[in-house]
Amino acid sequence: MLDIDPAQLRRLDINLLLVFDEIYATGKFTAAAKRLGLTQSAISHAVKRLREIFGDELFVRLPHGVQPTPRAHELRPKLANALALIRDAVSPPRFDPLSDARVFRIGATDNQIALFAGALTARGGGRIGFEFRPIIRQQALEALQLGEIDLTLGFLWKRHPQCEIVDLYGETYAVLARAGHPAFGPDGITIEDYVAYEHVLIAPGGGMHGVVDQSLQAQGRVRRVALSVPNPLPAFAALRDSDHLLTLPRRLADQFAPVFGLVIAEPPLAIRPFTVRMGWSRRNDTDPANAWLRDQIRQCVHPE
Repeated sequence: MLDIDPAQLRRLDINLLLVFDEIYATGKFTAAAKRLGLTQSAISHAVKRLREIFGDELFVRLPHGVQPTPRAHELRPKLANALALIRDAVSPPRFDPLSDARVFRIGATDNQIALFAGALTARGGGRIGFEFRPIIRQQALEALQLGEIDLTLGFLWKRHPQCEIVDLYGETYAVLARAGHPAFGPDGITIEDYVAYEHVLIAPGGGMHGVVDQSLQAQGRVRRVALSVPNPLPAFAALRDSDHLLTLPRRLADQFAPVFGLVIAEPPLAIRPFTVRMGWSRRNDTDPANAWLRDQIRQCVHPE
């Protein structure tokens, strides 16, 4: 590659490239001026600069237009490629879920994975994939900043200066049991029966106590947790073969109770509701792929 004088390069701005390209394509100064919205004088001045930079006439005047010189023919594909690269660089980024290949990485609780995995897969199609990771709360916000995940879903109560966090939906609770459970009557379940039967607890971090136990304690009551599991699947399976009760978020109950042949009742006590939120890095605010993903999540929650 030949060394080029930087001062020479500075003389060749994008406007000159556009003038060269239009004159070459139209064969006329006047047509190029009209297409570019320039005056005839401006076109003539631009051509003069081009001739000085390249040391060639470039365009020879004829009775009905101009004819490119051999040097202009040589320059045309190179300068056209440069213009194409510049146009591509300044064009707004685009994302086509039907043709673009992309794997979205989502940090979420097991509950959110159960709720959204199938729905997102149905909306993906094309060459889109979804990779869920059991990363939540502060760990998820840090993963967003490191670029390890594209989005996080779950119980996010702490804010982060570099992350955008929005409310997705409010959540309450429901009680599940096997069909024909003796504690489930026409009016649901009483608080006495609720504490009389053993319970299954979904505790991703382990332990035998949860938010339900805090609510019971406020009433001076206790329950016995017979089984603690880290995710919903073994909890649903355990209910089918026992008289245990399971208290869990309402959306999860509504979606999976029919699948496992379970019945639903309202809790016989007040349990603090919570808000499920969606978070992403602010550097991805205008990224069309990330915006598409956020929109799909919202549509899963609120179908049009």
